[in-house]
Amino acid sequence: MKKQLLIAVSLCAGFIASALADSRVAIHYPGQSQAVALQGAANLEQLTLRPELNGRTWWPGTVIAERSASGVQQQVQQQLLSRLSAFSAELRGDSDGELADSVERVRAQLAAMRVTGRQFVPLDPDWIRLHSEANRRLSGDYSVYTLSRPTSVLVVGVTTPAGPQPYQPGRDVVEYLQTHQRLSGAEKNVAWVIAPDGKTEEVPVAYWNHRHVEVAPGSIIYVGFSSWSPPRAYRDVNEQIISLLTHRIPD
Repeated sequence: MKKQLLIAVSLCAGFIASALADSRVAIHYPGQSQAVALQGAANLEQLTLRPELNGRTWWPGTVIAERSASGVQQQVQQQLLSRLSAFSAELRGDSDGELADSVERVRAQLAAMRVTGRQFVPLDPDWIRLHSEANRRLSGDYSVYTLSRPTSVLVVGVTTPAGPQPYQPGRDVVEYLQTHQRLSGAEKNVAWVIAPDGKTEEVPVAYWNHRHVEVAPGSIIYVGFSSWSPPRAYRDVNEQIISLLTHRIPD
């Protein structure tokens, strides 16, 4: 009887261990269309120490995404694109072609981005080792997007030209925006910075409120719509765009 009980306990423990390690992770490397499949990582520490990742990515910008959340976020992107199309159409109906052009430019920028169901967790193995609460359990399907240390900062939004600028240590948000022209309806007093880890910060950038804020390589600087330019039905469009930018897959 005791022997049977021990066998049952052993089988139960084995089943639990197997369930805890029941994760499937697709590792995406820059410039490679084929992902590398990993199995059996029970938590973030085990995952980040695997040779397929450790030493092969820049941790501050590495993205881990859960599959079902990715589907949701891609739907959010499509809904936002549809909403911006409707916004532009309403503006043209009201004979505000300049602001409509601005909305369409922003829409084109967002349509060209790849987004995913990012999980906002630290992935640096040293941080996870020192902070046990950061060692999240893994169960299910995930994608990890790796990257080399970035050499640029991405400027997007109600501004032209939109795109990457070379990263320069010590350069602040205002300096990155000096070579950009704000389009019709653009916010002139603040900009938003999305750090590589997905954290966002509102930064004063006008001459009267300028605050020196340096950005990390791989950051996004978003120039939004001013509070007065969208009609009431679209007043939350900046928040939606910023949220989408935090889920962007790194280049």
